[in-house]
Amino acid sequence: MMRATTILATGLLTLLVAAAASANDIKVFKGRVILPTAGESPSVYFVLRNGSTETRTITGASCECAESMSVRRTAVTDDGQWGSVGMPEGMPIPAGGDVAFVPRGLFLRMMSPTGLEAGGKVEVVLEFGDGEKVPFEAVVEED
Repeated sequence: MMRATTILATGLLTLLVAAAASANDIKVFKGRVILPTAGESPSVYFVLRNGSTETRTITGASCECAESMSVRRTAVTDDGQWGSVGMPEGMPIPAGGDVAFVPRGLFLRMMSPTGLEAGGKVEVVLEFGDGEKVPFEAVVEED
């Protein structure tokens, strides 16, 4: 019985250390929400650093101030115009790498936002393919 308890305790400790290590491996910098000037939905930009030894995939995001959010990228559409396309498979972040979500590149789109004011701050929660969630603070700015 004592051996089973020791094995169980060791297994739980290993899981806790692994969870803490993975949460600390993802760092988010320069979070900002840009309020559009005319009729568009706000976009969220940031820089993400994956300090782990594994590729991590952002599959979505959430914020209490938005009905929903999606991972998107800017692209030229079939008719030759600039637009954005969803990334339902998510955005892979390479092991040991950085990825910038920037205007005319990758971004998060906020749908049906409420209560956003320039100069304010909001918490955005990134959602990863493995179920992990990583919150970060974003400053609200006008375009």
